[in-house]
Amino acid sequence: MLQQVRIAINQDTWVWIDGKDLGFSVASIKRWLRHTGNSDERFGFTWSKWVPIKCNIFMWRAFLDRLPTKMALLRRSVPVDNPICIWCETYDETIEHLLTGCGIAAGVWNGISSWCRIPGMVVFHVSDLVEMHEHYAISGNKKTVLHGIIIIACWRLWKARNEKMFSCKDTKVADLITDIKALGFLRYKHRFKRGVVDWERWCSFDLM
Repeated sequence: MLQQVRIAINQDTWVWIDGKDLGFSVASIKRWLRHTGNSDERFGFTWSKWVPIKCNIFMWRAFLDRLPTKMALLRRSVPVDNPICIWCETYDETIEHLLTGCGIAAGVWNGISSWCRIPGMVVFHVSDLVEMHEHYAISGNKKTVLHGIIIIACWRLWKARNEKMFSCKDTKVADLITDIKALGFLRYKHRFKRGVVDWERWCSFDLM
């Protein structure tokens, strides 16, 4: 390991790994990560560029099972009074159950399937959700938008879970679908480059 070491009288300095003299920068990290192939696809999750950052971060953590569900807290030796799902009160609360197995989640996915005019969404794992947009016969904007809608829906389900747990607020599937449509419309209209669409067309998923 020391064969390539050359001792000099110069003062030691920090050198950025890319070997350039420009020094450290966030941009250089991005270039280095892309060059080494360490991208979203390596982890199985692709971020959506038009949805809020908080939704992307949430979905990434859900994919890695890094959210503080009751069962996740128990695995970390955090005391939990009742590990049962706060909605169905039948199964243990895991991120898989909250986003795919609970009746509330199933109602949301049925509503989104109807809204987006796609076959019924059958999901069993979080990985199914992050890949769902790739398995339907849709293309162009619709595939990109569906990917973002699924991420927003998962974030809204988690928010509803927290509202139920900490504020005792009832969860209604119809209200969740309305919130998902509203947030998606605002982001699509103002952040998506080709998001010129009115509310009526958005509600019928009539996208170019």
